[in-house]
Amino acid sequence: MEEDDEAPVPPPGAAEDAPGAGEGTVDAFVSGAAYAALGLLGGVVGLLGSFAQDWTPGGVPAVAIVLVALVFAMVRLSGWGMGGRLGATIPAVVWGIVVFVMSMQRPEGDLVVQATLAGYVYIIGGMVAAVLGVVRVPATGPPGQWLLGRAARTRG
Repeated sequence: MEEDDEAPVPPPGAAEDAPGAGEGTVDAFVSGAAYAALGLLGGVVGLLGSFAQDWTPGGVPAVAIVLVALVFAMVRLSGWGMGGRLGATIPAVVWGIVVFVMSMQRPEGDLVVQATLAGYVYIIGGMVAAVLGVVRVPATGPPGQWLLGRAARTRG
């Protein structure tokens, strides 16, 4: 074997200077920021919706129905935009937590989401819409991967 056949070995620290070496870190930061923004979006929709859901023109919970459709759209589009169910799950979970907290009674007796028809439509309908929105997002891996992990990828 000749010495010319060997691949040149880069000097120590050269891998850090190579173009694209920090792209994994940047991608992880951008993804984390996007997930945080989706969580913030879910919280804002939950907070604003909790205050607006009780507007009932003529006794019909029309605003609550529109807010349920908005929750579905938010969850579905978040999952589509992020390319997976995690992107849909984060705003759905944050929305659910905010709405749950807003429906709890304070020591003074006050609460935001009351036990009215509009409140029930908003809470129950919103939860159903959030779950349907997450389920409607296509899975990123092959079927059964969530159960089998890497074993699903090794099968031919």
